[in-house]
Amino acid sequence: MMTAIGILFLVTALGTGGASAPAFEPFAEAASGWLLSGEGLPRDYRVTLMQMDSADRIRAIALLRRIGLLTDRPWPLDDLLRPAGAAPEAGR
Repeated sequence: MMTAIGILFLVTALGTGGASAPAFEPFAEAASGWLLSGEGLPRDYRVTLMQMDSADRIRAIALLRRIGLLTDRPWPLDDLLRPAGAAPEAGR
C-alpha cells in the first residue's frame, strides 16, 4: 500500500514539474493584508495569478474586485482559462 502511495506521489510531482501552483487561501490572506494596510496590488500580482489553477485564479480575481483592489481593465477569457503556469501568447 505504501508503495502505491509513493508511486502516486511521484507521478503527481512529476506531472507538475515538482512545483505546486500557488493556492488561493494564502493569496486571499495576503490580499486582505494589503487592503488592511492601505497598500495596493503588487506589481507582479498578475504573474502570481497566472501561476494559479484557473479555478483559483477566477476566485482570486473575484476577491480582488470585491474588496476593491482590482479596478483596472477586465481579464481576457483566454487568461482566465489558461492552464496554471502557461505563458501568454506573444503580442499580449
